[in-house]
Amino acid sequence: MEPVLISFHAPVHDLDLVAQHVVRDGLPTHLRDWQKRSGAREIVYLATCQRVLWMVWGGEAGAIDPGPGFRRYEGEEAWAHLLAMSAGLESANLGDREIPGQLKDALVQARQVGVAGDEAQTVVEDIIREGQRLRARLGLADGNVSVATVALKHLTEGLPPDASVALVGVGPMTQYLAERLPERGFRVAVANRTRSKAHDLADPLGLPIVDLAQLQHDPAGFDAIVTATAAPEPLFTLDAWQSLKRPILRILDLALPPDSEPGLEQLPWVHRIDLNAFLAQTTTARAQRAEAALKAEPYLVGAAGRLRHRAVARARKRHLVSAQERLDAAWGALEEEVKTLEDSMAGLDEAQREALKEILNRGRTLAFRALIQTQPKPNADGEAVNP
Repeated sequence: MEPVLISFHAPVHDLDLVAQHVVRDGLPTHLRDWQKRSGAREIVYLATCQRVLWMVWGGEAGAIDPGPGFRRYEGEEAWAHLLAMSAGLESANLGDREIPGQLKDALVQARQVGVAGDEAQTVVEDIIREGQRLRARLGLADGNVSVATVALKHLTEGLPPDASVALVGVGPMTQYLAERLPERGFRVAVANRTRSKAHDLADPLGLPIVDLAQLQHDPAGFDAIVTATAAPEPLFTLDAWQSLKRPILRILDLALPPDSEPGLEQLPWVHRIDLNAFLAQTTTARAQRAEAALKAEPYLVGAAGRLRHRAVARARKRHLVSAQERLDAAWGALEEEVKTLEDSMAGLDEAQREALKEILNRGRTLAFRALIQTQPKPNADGEAVNP
């Protein structure tokens, strides 16, 4: 059984369109609903700063019906897309290292909800492992490109080293910045919608907490805000700040959907940068992506074939085990029927009874052998064919 992919992702899709399909609140309910609608045996949903992706095993993936414009990948194309994504080739920042961890998190959540099982687990592990090999072949194995590292570079180059920065959110990106910014002399404070989680991030690093409501009302005392939460609506609004007058404030909005209203850019003291800017493809970036894709193509084809072959082999093994269990149950029932007929076979001597027992045992062996011999085998393309 192979996965079918349904995807919205930058740079193929506009980030505003991607953001419309980001689901975080109530995700367990959505996962169960998607599985019910599609009839999928297993399903995993991934949402990152530039993509949403449904991985669907069995059923009809299109029944998820996320809306017009989605990309659908299946067969070898699906495997190649997953490999390229895992290696960071599908990221606007070439070599983005965060995807493997995000894939693992998406799998864990799907398994906790009960909509993903062993096949999804195996596929994700295979994809991450092959993606790491691809990164090594392309010289990306030691790369550290991510949205968070780009944000760190932006702050380091754009602010004086003693600048005051508020980090809003407690995800991997803010965790990274909370560790790195103080090393560069920045004064850092942490805010979050759930205050206890802000303490979980800040306290081990010796960082202060700032009240989010206070920050939303007036960001006084801060030179920059870096925000990356899962809030469904903007946290920072034009209405709340339009009467304020203060020095320049940089807003690095790394959230999808955005944590800050685009209208804040109307304020003369706000310098707002969102994911669109971080993911924008310069001529150099496009050239780098094209070169990496060209180098990766032979490996992608080979690796996709291997992954596909293994998926077909797993499906064949599951089918065989299931058929063996059914055959074993049926043959066991037949033997039980024979036992109930012992009274009617009272005229048989011991040798005849042993012969009948041997026939039943021999029949079971031949039936299982025939079952195995008639199972479809994968061809060179990983597709099942008749023996």
